[in-house]
Amino acid sequence: MGFDWFVARRYVLSRKRNRLTALIANISVAGIAIGVAALIVVIGVMTGFQDILKEKILSVNPHLVIERLSGPFVEYRRVAEKVRLLAEKEGVALEEVYPFVSEQGLLLSGAGESGALLKGLPLEVLSRLRALKLLSGNYTASGRLPSLLIGRRLAQRLGVTVGDRVRFLVPRGRVTPLGLMPRFKTFTVAGIFETGLYDYDSSVAYTSLSAVQKALALSGVTGLEIKLRDPFKAHSLGRRLAQSLGYPYYVLDWQTLNRSLFSALKLEKTGMFVVLTLIVVVAAFNIVAALVMLVSEKRPDIALLKALGATERRILRIFLLSGLLLGALGIGAGLALGLSLAALLSRYPVIHLPSDVYPVDYLPVRVEALDVTVIVVSALVLTLLAALFPARQAAKTPPAEVLRHG
Repeated sequence: MGFDWFVARRYVLSRKRNRLTALIANISVAGIAIGVAALIVVIGVMTGFQDILKEKILSVNPHLVIERLSGPFVEYRRVAEKVRLLAEKEGVALEEVYPFVSEQGLLLSGAGESGALLKGLPLEVLSRLRALKLLSGNYTASGRLPSLLIGRRLAQRLGVTVGDRVRFLVPRGRVTPLGLMPRFKTFTVAGIFETGLYDYDSSVAYTSLSAVQKALALSGVTGLEIKLRDPFKAHSLGRRLAQSLGYPYYVLDWQTLNRSLFSALKLEKTGMFVVLTLIVVVAAFNIVAALVMLVSEKRPDIALLKALGATERRILRIFLLSGLLLGALGIGAGLALGLSLAALLSRYPVIHLPSDVYPVDYLPVRVEALDVTVIVVSALVLTLLAALFPARQAAKTPPAEVLRHG
């Protein structure tokens, strides 16, 4: 193997190569380098976006939700105690378990109207929501009316600011002698928040649990929200809770609730990988051309090696190693370029994104070792496949005929 590697290295790195062969070889190396670098940066950006979305979603949403299939959920304190006992038994650390009420309705102001999700949480939980970045106001407002926190885009749509009053139209009306009458509840806008997630900033309003219960005339709650110290244990704990609680309760974890979003991101990441791999495939065709010309140039050397006793397998190995060396040079250069670009983009956010479209205003980049390994292995396999045809042609070179006419 040492002799094969020595000859392959001489063929590829020798300064006495044919200029056209050297040019095509250099183009193939550059093509592979560009392809590998592009793959590293783009996959790193996709991974970064996925991480940012997970962080945003987990900062706003609970890790587990327990709801009742039918009837009012009035026994939520007993269910919450069962959750704590089961989590302790399973060795899963809980951060908090708290009730919530949510209701779809219509928010009305003097300047506009918009559909919204009204969500009631205990005040101490509401103040701990890390994702609710208050742009103005506070969590509570002075006065007799209940306080309301609304998203920035929802406030713009309604044309309201801190201190203004809004009315929430409850879809479930009350029965009166005159028929079914709509139920309104008036709130004071105590604060305007921003999460970076469009759906929340444009359609969610938060208030205290007691205010929503009073507005909807509820004695119970919609369900329980659970937050864990390790959110990735939510799926297994959710299954155990569903088995333990049984009917009429059902349990959903954050991964199931956002499955479509993460599936779309995964599909997009795979699609980008396939598309950008085509750059490496094109560069691999250049390796085919470079090796074909190298075989043609080295026919006398091949014939001489065969005359000295080299087998077809050894000649095949020499030219396969030549192709792999060209690929390795391109992959090495692409790794250095891609990792450097990724490090620069993550440290210096020179590319700014519109904040009204994306959850962040910079380009998030996170390079995973597994992604880099898959890219390197894929590029090496493509290089090996590209080198196979010219290497087989070299192995079949007839030594006698070449030496006779050489």
